[in-house]
Amino acid sequence: SKKTLSLGESERGDFSNTRILVVANRLPVTIKKDQDGNFTSSISSGGLVSALKGVSGLEMVWIGWPGSEIDPEDQPKLEAALSEQNCVPVFLPADIADKYYNGFSNNLIWPLFHYRPLPLSDIAETTDLFNAYKQANQYFKEKVASVYKEGDVVWVHDYHLMLLPEMLREQFAHMKIGYFLHIPFPSSEVYRIIPQRTQLLQGIISADLIGFHTYDYVRHFKGSVSRLLGYETTADSIIH
Repeated sequence: SKKTLSLGESERGDFSNTRILVVANRLPVTIKKDQDGNFTSSISSGGLVSALKGVSGLEMVWIGWPGSEIDPEDQPKLEAALSEQNCVPVFLPADIADKYYNGFSNNLIWPLFHYRPLPLSDIAETTDLFNAYKQANQYFKEKVASVYKEGDVVWVHDYHLMLLPEMLREQFAHMKIGYFLHIPFPSSEVYRIIPQRTQLLQGIISADLIGFHTYDYVRHFKGSVSRLLGYETTADSIIH
């Protein structure tokens, strides 16, 4: 099959009747709980949600983590409040969320992808953190699977969910999956420092369309795919 890397342009088509499932680490909402235990939510400003406000004529459903552990008794009430904003929460246990978010995502991937040096011990002792990262991605996969309908386009965002495209592809062979990385992708010499480098690459390349901020990041990504996975690459595609 042939997976295409976005260089800023993609095929244009009629998406007026298409539902987009936007999957990101955090939901684009501010959540409040009143004295009676009821939840209210309002759309936050900034970031991805602001960028997509100008897109009209598309139905978008946001899937993401609410930002903290929610008591099981409160989860149905929160789901009802978020549904008014077309949002679907992914509930993560606190221990998994901490190791996935603060641990593997923000203490390993983020600094390395920004060329920040890390102590060797931080890089070597990642098995527990990666297991939590993988579990969190599995929670996201199960939630997307419960919402997905044939014909939907699933748009996965950022370094927190690099394993998710492959997990979805294993269950939905014909699902339309896009992936966008919102941070730099480093040179292959830096990227290969991550012990789980091949698993993360395999996760991303299961998407149909992969986007980066600059062509340099595309070039770095293709270099890692070619050197670490042995796949053939062209100007805008990976063939495997």
